[in-house]
Amino acid sequence: MSLTNVSAFRLLCPLIVCSALATGCSSEEGPADAPPRVALVQSLQPADASSGPLRFAGVVRSAESSQLAFEVPGRVERFLIDEGGQIERGQPLAELDSTDYQLQLREAEARVAQLEADLARKRTLQTEGILAPAAVEQLQAQVVSAQVARDTARRNLGHATLKAPFPGTVAAQLVEPQMVVSAGTPVLSIQSDGPIEVRVDLPETAASALPLDRTLQAEGELVTSGASIELRYKEHSTQPSPGGRTYQLVLQGEPPAGHTLLPGMAVRVRLNRPAAQETDESQGFRVPLSALMSSPAGDHFIWIAVDGQAQRRDVEVVSLHEEYVVIRGERLERGSAVIVAGGSQLSDGLSVRAQERR
Repeated sequence: MSLTNVSAFRLLCPLIVCSALATGCSSEEGPADAPPRVALVQSLQPADASSGPLRFAGVVRSAESSQLAFEVPGRVERFLIDEGGQIERGQPLAELDSTDYQLQLREAEARVAQLEADLARKRTLQTEGILAPAAVEQLQAQVVSAQVARDTARRNLGHATLKAPFPGTVAAQLVEPQMVVSAGTPVLSIQSDGPIEVRVDLPETAASALPLDRTLQAEGELVTSGASIELRYKEHSTQPSPGGRTYQLVLQGEPPAGHTLLPGMAVRVRLNRPAAQETDESQGFRVPLSALMSSPAGDHFIWIAVDGQAQRRDVEVVSLHEEYVVIRGERLERGSAVIVAGGSQLSDGLSVRAQERR
């Protein structure tokens, strides 16, 4: 070997060694592992879990409320009680200026007195044979007409004072003093002190699952204080609300001691549904429709996240609903993490990172 060839060989040797080492290192490390796929999961629950209590937002309203109005027109002279004041049945609440009605009554009473005196004189003349009976009969009719006018004036004067039809609380004053109001114009709003009512809007699914009768078990909780209210069924609507598919349920109960309940206050309402009957559906599990998969052969299955891996579970469909499906099968356990999204991208044993669905 010439000197030139030896020199060239010495230069190439380090490069060959480094290349071999690099090749060896690369073959030992292998390809990088793919990160686990994120899987949205939901706890597997028995289908009969739906027989538990339902919770809704309710609104307090008075069991008996009324807007009071004068039965005669006039100028509101004064209110005799403030808003929020307690009232008794028959208690005067407001008065109109009664001057005109007093004058009308005085005039009517004077008219009656005059006609009755004339009638007494003519009856005397009739007994003496001076007047014919027809003259007396005509005057008797005038007396009756005057008495009706007097009684009407007396009634109108009495209606110039507005009185409470039942015990309760003045909720609102609807007009101001010195305003002229016509007959029938509401001037006061009052509420009874008796049982309160709680209104709940039920969606279709809840309305169909609840016994809407006196067997319904219900309980309320005041949002502001947490005090509980025992509620009982009163009535429900059979027509859906305008613009929505909800049905109004009205519950009734007594206010808790030491608490003032006013219309519009918020209440958390719990409605107990009847215990589930022993049916095929009650023996299965309830999962979202998105969790149910189908094979080309028509078999159904779901994916369960177990120890960081997706595992297939073959299932039988018991019943289909609008938003969920009831299934049953072997190796299904309550509380298992059912993968509810992306099942078509999974395979048995695929690494997954479970993330609870919110």
